[in-house]
This record gives sequence, structure tokens and C-alpha cells, in this order.
Amino acid sequence: MNFYFMVRSFVGSVFVSLLVSLLFPSVASAELESYGFPLAASQRKPQFVVQTALVSRDAHDAPSQITRLEKHRKAQKKSIAALLRSYNSKLSQQAASQYADYILQAGEKFQQDPFVIAAMIVKESSARHDAVSRGGDYGLMQVRWRVHRRSIAQKYPHIKDAKAMLDPEYNILVGTEILARYCASADDLRGGLMRYSAGNRKLAEKIFAVLKGLQSSYQEHLTAL
Repeated sequence: MNFYFMVRSFVGSVFVSLLVSLLFPSVASAELESYGFPLAASQRKPQFVVQTALVSRDAHDAPSQITRLEKHRKAQKKSIAALLRSYNSKLSQQAASQYADYILQAGEKFQQDPFVIAAMIVKESSARHDAVSRGGDYGLMQVRWRVHRRSIAQKYPHIKDAKAMLDPEYNILVGTEILARYCASADDLRGGLMRYSAGNRKLAEKIFAVLKGLQSSYQEHLTAL
């Protein structure tokens, strides 16, 4: 009789605990766990492990990481601006610096090496924003309007005509996107450059030669910062 009473009491207490857990889960979770019932993920208390050494190290490294990134960007910008001015003596330092910003932004947006973009600009147009070829190529990156005008109009409706492609910012943005598309469908960068330039192998070789000089310039600027 006593044993029966004990079992009934135990079952009753468990039933009450379950009922409480439904109504007041935060209150009853400890009691349910004491009976061996597994808790739902929402009922478990989060286990916070404070890794002081890691937090401290990350907090200490963050400023240095930002500084390194800033130096990297500054060195890139200075190298690109210097390259542009070396091909176009009429280009002011302010304009060259602005073009460099456009190049860095477009490179980041379309995941292209900004040095490749800069090398293309000096070899395609000698860094002249108003350059127009006999074949109808426009601006810094010599975007071929008659070939790409439909895709340009669809993605950039504010670019209404070929004249708008003489705007340095628009031209670098569109030209870099076209380059990214060609590189994605080619085996490598050389193949992408060949497609961009309609198979001009010599131009692609010249761009690679400029890239070597840019890398050296970048290292010099980086060291000086």
C-alpha cells in the first residue's frame, strides 16, 4: 500500500512539473532536468564561455589590421594615380586620384584586380577620358558602345547614349563589368583580356608588362607609408 502511494505521488509530481513547464518553462526547466527529462533547446540555459585571451588578442589586433588595410589601399591608389599621370601628362593629380578611387571601387564591386583595370586604361586610352576610336570605342576603357549598348541600357538605364560613356566613373564601372564577364567565360586573365580587346594579343601582352611595373610601384609606396 505504501509502495502504491509512493508511485502515485511520484507520477503526480511529474505530471504537475510537466504542466508547469508548459505554462512557466523558465521556472520548471530545472525541475524537469532533475527528473531526467531532456530539455528543449529553447529551455536550456546558454553556456557562455568567455575566452579572455582570444577577445583581448582580437581587440588588440583590430587596429593594426585596419592600419594595414589602409596602407594597402593608399599604396594601391598612389600607384594607380602615378601610372595614369605617367601616360597622360595633362591629367591633374586630383583627377588621377579620383580615377584611382573609381578603379578601386569597380574592382571591389566586380572582384577584379584594380591594377589590371588601371593597366587596361593606360593601354586602351592613355588615360584620356574623352578618347574615341574609329571603331566606336569610348572613354578610358574604350567600351565598344555598339556591341554592349543593349546590356548597358538594361543594367544602367541612366546611361542613355555613347556620349555618357565618356564619363570616367560610368566608363570604369561598365568596362570593369564587361571585363569580369569575359574573364568568367575564359580560361584565365589573358583569355579575358583577349576577348575584351577582340583578340588583340599584343595589347594583352602590353597590359601584363604594365602590371609588373605597377607591382613594383605598389611595393615602393607601401614601404614609404
